[in-house]
Amino acid sequence: MSSILQYCFRDNYDSGSGVEKKTVAITDNNQDQPPYDVVFKWSQSFEFLMDNKQGQKYFAEFLKGEYSDENILFWQACQELKREKNGEKIEEKARIIYEDFISILSPKEVSLDSRVREIVNSNMSRPSATTFDEAQNQIFTLMQRDSYPRFLASNMYRKMIDNHGMIEEV
Repeated sequence: MSSILQYCFRDNYDSGSGVEKKTVAITDNNQDQPPYDVVFKWSQSFEFLMDNKQGQKYFAEFLKGEYSDENILFWQACQELKREKNGEKIEEKARIIYEDFISILSPKEVSLDSRVREIVNSNMSRPSATTFDEAQNQIFTLMQRDSYPRFLASNMYRKMIDNHGMIEEV
């Protein structure tokens, strides 16, 4: 028997039409759903959650509902930048990250203190794979202290844990 868990969150797709509701369905027979021990470990360590691709995916879905998914998108873009080896591509990706997440004109601007923003601005004169390290660390800490506890208390996470418990009892 397949049980379906639904988590509703709001996502602002079109500023002209306002807010739409979107439903994400998670099923117990979905191969994408992680095993119980992995889901449980997410509650033990934010680092484990962020080191796990599925954990990042579920956390990103949760952040969309809180209108703060720019934080994980920025963090992920920085991770991708660190993996880049080609100097020209590093420079290009750094400029895109800056425009998308750091620029005050960006609709996805992340919240950084003035000290870190100044470091990033200085680093942009010669972009490298580590240009955003200070900013990425600050956003990681923000998510860990602020969003992570709410994720663990969310219906989405609780239902994932409860769903595994029901499956194991059957």
